[in-house]
Amino acid sequence: MQGSFYPEIWMQATIALLSVLLVVVIVMWALSRRKVSAQRAAMEKSPAAQLILDLHAKQVKFANPRFCELLLLSNNGNNWQFSDPEHLEQLLAVMRPFKAKGDVEGVNWLVTLNDQPKVLLLYAVLQQHQGREVWFINAYENAQGYSYLNRIEQEQKLFANVLNSIPEFIYFKDANERLLGCNQAWAGFHGLKPGELAGKRLSDFLTRNELERTQHYDRQVLAGEQCQHTEWFSAPDSRQILLQNHVYPLRNQQDEVTGVLNVSYDVTKWHELNRKLEQENQNRVSSERELGRQNNLIRTVFNSTPDPLGFIDDKGHFIGGNEPFAKMFNYTSDDLLGKHITEVLSEEQLEQHQHQNSQILTDGKPIRYEELVYLDDGHQIWYEVIKGPYFDDVSGERGIIFITRDVTERKATEQQLADAIMQLQELSFIDSLTQVANRRSFDEKLSQLWLTHRRENLELSLLLLDIDCFKQYNDNYGHQQGDEALRQVAKLISRSVKRGSDLVARYGGEEFAILLPHTGAEGARNIAENVLKFMAEAKIPHEYSEAKEIVTVSIGVATAIPEQGMDYGELVRVADLQLYRAKHQGKARYCSVGDSCSESLPNT
Repeated sequence: MQGSFYPEIWMQATIALLSVLLVVVIVMWALSRRKVSAQRAAMEKSPAAQLILDLHAKQVKFANPRFCELLLLSNNGNNWQFSDPEHLEQLLAVMRPFKAKGDVEGVNWLVTLNDQPKVLLLYAVLQQHQGREVWFINAYENAQGYSYLNRIEQEQKLFANVLNSIPEFIYFKDANERLLGCNQAWAGFHGLKPGELAGKRLSDFLTRNELERTQHYDRQVLAGEQCQHTEWFSAPDSRQILLQNHVYPLRNQQDEVTGVLNVSYDVTKWHELNRKLEQENQNRVSSERELGRQNNLIRTVFNSTPDPLGFIDDKGHFIGGNEPFAKMFNYTSDDLLGKHITEVLSEEQLEQHQHQNSQILTDGKPIRYEELVYLDDGHQIWYEVIKGPYFDDVSGERGIIFITRDVTERKATEQQLADAIMQLQELSFIDSLTQVANRRSFDEKLSQLWLTHRRENLELSLLLLDIDCFKQYNDNYGHQQGDEALRQVAKLISRSVKRGSDLVARYGGEEFAILLPHTGAEGARNIAENVLKFMAEAKIPHEYSEAKEIVTVSIGVATAIPEQGMDYGELVRVADLQLYRAKHQGKARYCSVGDSCSESLPNT
């Protein structure tokens, strides 16, 4: 008896406890059903559009009449369905980022019904409903939100036009090498359109070596440092082009580096002293999130580029510009905004810009020129300016885009290069030993003078001079002393001519030549006599000479009026023949056609 008493008591207690729990569950279930019914009844009567969304099941559990009216929902018995299934996917995408937070306050949802855009302002809270987490959502029509998004879209298109008008290659990507966007120039370079590049990677376009070099610099930029480098790249048409790359970090609102902006200048023809770029049109996006993101990226591009960039409308008002652009006019970007060009430019500048702007808006073609700007601090800056038209097909606004680049350093380099070329040209036409013109210079000068004298029917004279017994001089005095004798003779010959148009040249070895433009036979003989006179007065010792005990020269004189069919070599041949006569008639004299040879002055 006692052994079976306790089990019966425990069994009875367990049944009683389970009965109490069942009653409690039934009561709580009934209360819950009553609460849900009350909630739905209240929601049905609410003038606000209300909805219960199961984020996990991707189903609308309840929608009141106002919400059904706004977004055309219908009840299939168990759930509510959108007339367009895309609307449910859009709503789920809007709510998903807020799941961890558990509430939504004033988020705009852009939705299109019957080809008409509509913006709803959403407020929501995440709660437990029938054992599941659901969103309780209130929605209100937001006309201002549509205007805001429309304004963002217009502004994005305006900046997209600016971006696509830049001839340089521009692209931006995230830290995982995924392309976020680019301008028309970069896309066109790869034979595509900007919209076809989103989501692709640089590895789809670059060779392995090019990609490794690019990634090397990207690591530096992702660490927060901007950099500049110049690399050769292979174009799709197999051309090799030289790109000067300016790479900048992209930052979010928390100043964290989230990607890379690359602005590349094609400097191939600049490197070859003649490369120009072309530009085309637009890049677009569609959703609110994409519009906002693209707008921030374009603003980053606009404000990050070190080159001045700005634009004015067709009435002449400045409607945008970065700080380098405003600095060109000694303003800040905020102060420049809205000003008319008549308030900013001088009268001389105003006339030039108004003429250019009128031409650009009429022809629809860009122009390119260089301009020297003087800053308030006295510095001078050279800018290469590209001005082109832009047109916003949304607002109908049109105007002028200014794309400028500081080319002061390039201009200085070009000037240094020009100076070096001039010096090189001068050196290439001067004999290094005697510092008179060399044979090359003589040949070019004679060719030029021959043509001009033939055209004008004028006389041209040539003197060929040879130092007498110069081999004996070198053999006995040495080559170093021989070089000094050549320098002295060159100076004496140069003293003998008076006009800047006359040319004294070293013809070769110990031979010299004098070209006398617009000079007849008498004038040429006078110059020959001057040379002989100066040589005699100089008394340069030469005890081994067969002519005299000083250094002397023999001279051949020729004069001609160039005629059609007659070559200037004939003038050289005659002068050389007369030099031969002077040598064989005793040296230290000159000979000319039709005259007996004249000896130099006696030693004094």
